[in-house]
Amino acid sequence: MDEIDYPLSRSPVVRTRDPEEMRNALHTVYGATGFAVANSADFEGVANYLVLPNIGLGFCGYAAKTVVEFPEGDFARLQVGLRGKAGLVLGAGTTLPVDEEKCGITPPGQPTTIIFEPGFEQLVLRIKTTALEKALTALLGAPPRGTLLFDATAPPKQPIAQLLRQLTLLLADQLNSTAAQLPRPTLLELEQALIMTFLSAQRHNYTDVLDSPATEPAPLVVRSAEEYIEANWARAIVAEELATQTNTSVRSLYAAFRKYRGYSPMQFAKSVRLRRARQMLLEGNPRTSVSQVAFKCGFSNLGHFARDFREMFGELPSQIFARARRM
Repeated sequence: MDEIDYPLSRSPVVRTRDPEEMRNALHTVYGATGFAVANSADFEGVANYLVLPNIGLGFCGYAAKTVVEFPEGDFARLQVGLRGKAGLVLGAGTTLPVDEEKCGITPPGQPTTIIFEPGFEQLVLRIKTTALEKALTALLGAPPRGTLLFDATAPPKQPIAQLLRQLTLLLADQLNSTAAQLPRPTLLELEQALIMTFLSAQRHNYTDVLDSPATEPAPLVVRSAEEYIEANWARAIVAEELATQTNTSVRSLYAAFRKYRGYSPMQFAKSVRLRRARQMLLEGNPRTSVSQVAFKCGFSNLGHFARDFREMFGELPSQIFARARRM
């Protein structure tokens, strides 16, 4: 395997040519119960892993053919292939391909075996069962009446599945480049977006309910949500929390925003933060900077911040800041 920076290299677990060292890491960190290598002389493995409040995000790659067995877990696992091929063997013996085009899902409570072909690399997203159930409750507007059951053999819904892949890659990239600086509200919102998108993309026993038209609440709910966002702009704005605050479901809330505002609650939250950033820049404080203002307002990517700022106000944040300091 090439000497390069792998995804999530800021959170290394192991990089080794020793199969026994990899076996130990897989057992202690990931809970694997079985491990086998076709040719130990060709073996090299690398694994990185980062734990967030409701999800885990990892990277692994193997130079030689490797088989790893995992027991039942209290989380769903999504394998996002980056290079090469693998096979996902579910509990009943069904084998599903995993590559750059096809992701693999292991439902909560189901054992699995993964066959990594030589040169395979992947990102692995783990989402806690409790987080999935909480998000599903927010989407439905009420607790589900039965256990959430995924159909791992059914093809995911497109283009949402592609969006899920892109969000996973985005989060890995953000954590690799700005892990120490990423604002907590931004991190929580990215995590929430991943969980909600996962539920929308993967087939399960509540898919048909989520696909049905949402009940549309009164415009008062929209105003209440906007007032809550205005009052809590510096915190993470989480969809399920908004639904709880306005006593409705996430789907109904988003449907109302689309009809009465033409944008989503998260787009409104971005506009609030952009306005706050503009207020700070207009103060012209010599003890701060454009990047510090962007960070305080929840923007981790300065390029995206400058683009969104100019789209909203017609000039760059640096231009406003420079003019304010001259005055």
